[in-house]
Amino acid sequence: MHNKLTSWRQQSRLHCLHSSSKSELNLKVLEIDKKFLESTLREQSHSQLHGGWIGKCPYCAISDKTKKKQAYLTPRETGYVFHCCACEITQTTFHFLAGSQGNSKAQDYAQARWDAGELCGGGWNCPLPQKVRKHLLNEKEQRRLAYRLADQQRKEENYRRKYCTD
Repeated sequence: MHNKLTSWRQQSRLHCLHSSSKSELNLKVLEIDKKFLESTLREQSHSQLHGGWIGKCPYCAISDKTKKKQAYLTPRETGYVFHCCACEITQTTFHFLAGSQGNSKAQDYAQARWDAGELCGGGWNCPLPQKVRKHLLNEKEQRRLAYRLADQQRKEENYRRKYCTD
């Protein structure tokens, strides 16, 4: 019984450590998002309600339908989320920047998240920057070639052992 209680305490401590480090990473993401999202909406102003921004959607054309409807940049646990009530679009920061500011701005954003501690890629709502992606694919290809060579050498050695008698 004592061992089960001790292991449960250790697991709960590890969980607390993991969740605190995860919240620190999420705070880093929010800081990076704030830097890149500053003045991305037309007529952008701070929202006291949810701590983000309110403004006009960069995708919508101003018409009678969209005059009264707002676009929001809302902070979430994994970063800011863009939502336009008029065109009913909801996007992560990366996709919003790619659509409204261009792909180079979105890649700069992804690179900033990578540089801050690999805060993109698998498990995150932001894909890897192109430079990092190319580098990782090159490393993977080198590992694949090394594995193939080692496998071929192993097969040749096994063949010699089995069929060649010296």
